[in-house]
Amino acid sequence: MTKKIKIEKPKGKLGILMPGLGAVATTTIAGVHAVNKGLGLPIGSLTQMGRMRIGKRTENNQPFIKDVIALQPLKNVVFGGWDIFEDNVYESAIHAKVLEESLLKKIKPQLEQIKPMKAVFDHEYVKRLNGKYIKKAKTKMELANAVMKDIEKFKKDNDCDRLVMVWCGSTEIYIEEGDVHQTMESLEKGLEENHKDIPPSMIYAYAAIKMGIPYANGAPNLSCDVPGMVELAKKQRPL
Repeated sequence: MTKKIKIEKPKGKLGILMPGLGAVATTTIAGVHAVNKGLGLPIGSLTQMGRMRIGKRTENNQPFIKDVIALQPLKNVVFGGWDIFEDNVYESAIHAKVLEESLLKKIKPQLEQIKPMKAVFDHEYVKRLNGKYIKKAKTKMELANAVMKDIEKFKKDNDCDRLVMVWCGSTEIYIEEGDVHQTMESLEKGLEENHKDIPPSMIYAYAAIKMGIPYANGAPNLSCDVPGMVELAKKQRPL
C-alpha cells in the first residue's frame, strides 16, 4: 500500500546553503537576484519556466509548474554557504567570469552581502586547490558539529522557515563505498576516528541530514549516496 505524503505549502523564507561558493554557486545566486530585479528571465529553470499538462490534451490546460506545485517564490529565497576563500559572492562571480560584469554590477550590493563561512576542507581530497579560510578541529565529527552550528546561526540570522543544502564544491578524489559507510553507527564512528574514506562533502551531508535538512549532491562525489546516510535520513525524517 502506497503511503500518501502531505506536502506543506511554503511559508517564510527558504534558505539555500551551498558548500563551495565558486562558479556554479555564484552564477545561480546572481541569476536569482537578477530575475528578482527584473533584469532577465529564469531561462533553463524547469520549475520557473516549465509547464505541465492538466487534464486531456484537447483541453490545452498547461499552467506553469510553479503555479501548480507548492514552491517557494524566488523573492523568498536567501543564500549562504562556505568556501576556502574569503571572497564575497560578487568578488567570486567576477573571478568566475561566467556572467557579464555589466550585469553583476547591477546586483553588486546584494551579492556583496553574501559572505562565505569558513569551509570544511582537506587538500588530500581535492589536490588542485589550496585555501586558508578553513575550519580547524581534532575530529571530523567536530567539524560536522561546527557546520551544524553554522546552519543554526544562518537560519536564525536570516529568519528562514526551511533550509536545503546543495553541494557546489569541486569534485573530490574517487572513494569506493566501504564498511565505514554501511550503517549510521559505523559512519558516526568513522567521523569520530577521522576515517580516510569520509571526505569533506560527506561531512556536510551528515550535518545537513542530521538536522533534517534536504541535501543534494551537485558533483560525482560519494557524499550522501551510502547506506549509512540513507539510514540516518530515515531516522531524522521518517516517511
